Amino acid sequence: MSGPLDGVRVLDLTRLLPGPFATQVLLHYGAEVIKVEDTEAGDYARGVSPLPGSGFGAAFTASNRGKRSVAINLKQPSGVAEFLALVSQADVLVESFRPGVMTRLGVGWDMLHAYAPRLIYCAITGYGQHTAQAQLAGHDLNYQGQAGLLHRDGGEPATPTALVGDLVGGSLCAVIAIQAALLERHGTGRGGFVDLSITHSVLMLNALNAAQHLGGGNPAVARTRYDGSNPRYRSYPTADARHVTMAALEPKFWDRFCTLAGCPELSDKQAGNTYADAVVISKLEAIFRARTLAQWMQLAPEWDVCIGPVLSPEEAVDDALAQGLPLFAGFPGHNGQTKVLIGAPADLARAAPAPCPPPPRHAEHNACFVNNKFAAHHGKP
Repeated sequence: MSGPLDGVRVLDLTRLLPGPFATQVLLHYGAEVIKVEDTEAGDYARGVSPLPGSGFGAAFTASNRGKRSVAINLKQPSGVAEFLALVSQADVLVESFRPGVMTRLGVGWDMLHAYAPRLIYCAITGYGQHTAQAQLAGHDLNYQGQAGLLHRDGGEPATPTALVGDLVGGSLCAVIAIQAALLERHGTGRGGFVDLSITHSVLMLNALNAAQHLGGGNPAVARTRYDGSNPRYRSYPTADARHVTMAALEPKFWDRFCTLAGCPELSDKQAGNTYADAVVISKLEAIFRARTLAQWMQLAPEWDVCIGPVLSPEEAVDDALAQGLPLFAGFPGHNGQTKVLIGAPADLARAAPAPCPPPPRHAEHNACFVNNKFAAHHGKP
């Protein structure tokens, strides 16, 4: 796939989701990605819940399309030599081992930086290289909990349905850092080390609470604006047991809603309005239950008060497909053409992506490496 990262070669030593998804985004923007796997099982995400269309697991399908796979045994001197041959032709290396693993294999940052000074080395870990939790095992739920994203004042912690830690704190933050490092290298001519902690990167999603806390405010009070206890910012059930979202935070939206919905007494313009939030929520629940989701969506453009649907993940994908948005790419699968998420931030101004190759089989491109077909490389500065 062509794009602004044309000519940039990435070595992807990661497995499962955060690292592979990050390099998938880089590939979407034009980078060449070589998946460097061990000589045994490789990335075991291949076989987790395989899809009928691709034959690979969902996470593997979503995050490895168009990559090439080579298998190298880094525990053997010959494997290290093979790996260094790849490093000499690479711009970026991404790994997600626990801190110290690459150093013990003899291919850590210090060694590789001396060997290939222009290499950008990104280490994605749960908690960073040098924190108190650096050696802890973890997954997305652990990272979100550590970052304060699951906390609910006076209630049970929320269990998220989206892998925000992995995909935002890990994948997208790694993409941002790698591209910034490439830009820096353009000026200095030298590579650099990116210590990417999923936990401490996803902490940025707590920016408003942190500003309140560090600035002397009251985060607990501020959180009620967005935690569902605010009548103007929550979801409400409809007549057909679906839900709509209400986000009428600004007075102009709230006052307009109160007028159109037949509850002007709740408007900020109403003198002496002292209704408790629980009373307002009860009134709005009755209003929203009077119409179906479809009826509310018919009114949404006319009312223009920040009302939207609560869609299932499948409905959200189908809606984007129906609109023909350039968010999907197809590749030949077991049963014809399979559409999959392109795995990059949406840019609707760009043309729809061309069909991409399927995810690679384990060690599928070893012959290319053996025959030195990876050597022709003209990386960007």
